[in-house]
Amino acid sequence: MPTTQPPRLESVLIMQSTNSSVSQILSDKVDIALSAYPAYPYQAVLGDGALKQLLLEYIECKLKETMPSLNEAANWARLPQYLKQLVNLELKLESYIYWGIEYIVQNQLDLLLSSEDPKQPSWSVQDMTQACIPVYGFG
Repeated sequence: MPTTQPPRLESVLIMQSTNSSVSQILSDKVDIALSAYPAYPYQAVLGDGALKQLLLEYIECKLKETMPSLNEAANWARLPQYLKQLVNLELKLESYIYWGIEYIVQNQLDLLLSSEDPKQPSWSVQDMTQACIPVYGFG
């Protein structure tokens, strides 16, 4: 009688990530990155839905600049598979997350310290894209 082996953990993870939305995967990656930062100011500033959404939009914009084929909806839906296969893309994603976090916190912290009632940021994804230019020289 043949025995069936349980699916390998890697296969299960691939199936789970395929079934998850790309937005949720990016949001989870941001949450993981934020967990390494102190609660204040990082988690406090990015706990705001509008600022976290701005960070996610920045990350999406940068990924699509890096890999233009992601502009097609079908390819964007395959992002989880691309991240597993392309180490360079995963490294760029991580750098975009960290650069975006630093940019937002730096700019939002100025707003937090300047008044008791924080205002919405006056900058956009385009501003972030121009200001946050990671360098990939690892030498």
